[in-house]
Amino acid sequence: MVAETYFFHRPVKMSLRMALKRSLEDEEGGPKKRSAYTPSLTGKKYDDGAPAPAPAPAAAKNTSRRAPKEAPIVELVQIDKCIKNNMVSRIEKAGFVEMTQVLPSQFIDSLRSEAEEKLSNLNNRQKKAADGFIKISNALQAIVSKELAEKVSLALMGSDKIHDSMKHVFGKGGESSYEGFVVESLKLLATPPGSPPQLPHADDHCTSCLVGIVHLKDDQLRTRIAKYNNKKDYPTGITSTCDNCQRDEQLPDADYKRGVHLTTEKWYCGHCNKPARPYDFEKKLTLAFGELLENPDIADAHAGECPKANDGILALPTMIHCGPGNPSASTEHRIVLFFTVRPLYKNTKQLTAGVKKQHKYNEDLQIHAPCILYHQFQKTLRIYEHAGCNLRNYSSFIVGANAADLTRLKTDLARARTTIASQEKKIEKLMLRLGEGDKDTSSKK
Repeated sequence: MVAETYFFHRPVKMSLRMALKRSLEDEEGGPKKRSAYTPSLTGKKYDDGAPAPAPAPAAAKNTSRRAPKEAPIVELVQIDKCIKNNMVSRIEKAGFVEMTQVLPSQFIDSLRSEAEEKLSNLNNRQKKAADGFIKISNALQAIVSKELAEKVSLALMGSDKIHDSMKHVFGKGGESSYEGFVVESLKLLATPPGSPPQLPHADDHCTSCLVGIVHLKDDQLRTRIAKYNNKKDYPTGITSTCDNCQRDEQLPDADYKRGVHLTTEKWYCGHCNKPARPYDFEKKLTLAFGELLENPDIADAHAGECPKANDGILALPTMIHCGPGNPSASTEHRIVLFFTVRPLYKNTKQLTAGVKKQHKYNEDLQIHAPCILYHQFQKTLRIYEHAGCNLRNYSSFIVGANAADLTRLKTDLARARTTIASQEKKIEKLMLRLGEGDKDTSSKK
């Protein structure tokens, strides 16, 4: 018997300091669950709490149109290191496997044409479609049109390389109930010229799927990766009950890949006669991805050979990597197809109402330095609360005095809005009374 518990946190997009500040506000609303999936902190720029510059002296209003601000020149650091792997049997050691001629050539042409059309409509409000490009991190993202996505998904499901990789990762060991996969999250990613590399990150904290990238143009910049370590204990965030000692413990990633939390397969913790291991998602997260806190240049190698259109990689979601950016000297967007392949299992069991059947890839749950700090901060809050201390009283020291001032200003504005709304209602009532008085006067006449 295996029981499972999923822990989620709503995805947010904010700067690190704002994330820390928000975590304090969240704690005020009541006790939280003991673990959470990581929020995304990529995308937009926010005020990071630095002191605001002194206001400039008043000047005469200039009605002329302002000159556009020049974008900074982006020159990418040269990387000579390259990690190669074209063997499925080594995907868990290398963290990825190279793919060539992934799709029928007509699909590559169709995907590239769709991407270029959406890019041409990016600044055209009249032609901008609902499924057009949106800004994410250092790139642009668009959903593949429904009809084309269905055709591409079928083609990917027929790929021998993907089929063999999924079976190797999810279909071995124990009594694995793996029986196939489904293609999801088909997206077009376009990196404009003048874009710096992404923050190094992993797409998930455990092996929930495999992640694929297919180049839609020849000789594009390759994804940057860090050397993969398959000996790490990647945290799943899922607790399961041992069928022998009946203790609840966090499910190891190796057992998670077999799908024991979803199927009728029995699960044994392996240390029934020893003390229970405490649930500590945050500690495991830091141990698995701690290098992100200390080495922003950890993704120091190219993934595979120089690609041609229709080449790509299939990677574990726990592999640390980053988009390579696109230098200002480039004349074209870097355009790739992104997708995930999620395992399917047989012998699935009836789950408790309200419990998610399977954790799926979520682009807002990436693992990078800010979210590791966020989780450590949440853990520290809980530790001090159990000791009778309240770190919320020290928020200004943690998130910065300027952020605390902004919080107070927000409260003052909310009170002012309430007062204004109350005054508007009073004025409205007076106007109604005045109107009724005018009617009475006219009727007497």
